[in-house]
Amino acid sequence: MRRLWLLPLILAVASCGSSPGTKPAPADAKPAAVDTQSAAHVPAAIHVAHQPPSAKDVIDAVIASGSLPLSTSPTCSNVGTEPSDATVGRYLAGFLAELSSPDKKNWVETKVEPGHSAAGEPASICTLILRHEDGDDRWGWGVRFHVRSSDGLVLTSSFTCVGAG
Repeated sequence: MRRLWLLPLILAVASCGSSPGTKPAPADAKPAAVDTQSAAHVPAAIHVAHQPPSAKDVIDAVIASGSLPLSTSPTCSNVGTEPSDATVGRYLAGFLAELSSPDKKNWVETKVEPGHSAAGEPASICTLILRHEDGDDRWGWGVRFHVRSSDGLVLTSSFTCVGAG
């Protein structure tokens, strides 16, 4: 596992627009219907730059998937720092906000393992966990997802929430 100490940079990037890993919609594509009940929507196809994905690819894919609804997985039910957290982005943003104190030990952990998608295709199993340690207060919350090996596609339907507090 790799530890990255660039939380301020991650927060800045997470607040920006689209990620370089996203692919724009074709010129002839029709706009998607807007869900007026929620800001959550499935992001456009996301591809990672490297195979297997690097730590940077994992973080980039998670940022690009920020609008993915937590309802994508039952493991994401009632996670987050507020009951209104409805997307992967809001879920992780709440825990990133908790890491702002310099008096505590905080880090980002990434992990990439070989595996298979639900369809049986070769895939990388990617995990991003936000870790916090302050005496007895220790927790780690994050996401796990698959990246198809054949083309680097992030399988958004594979997102699950992982961690414990």
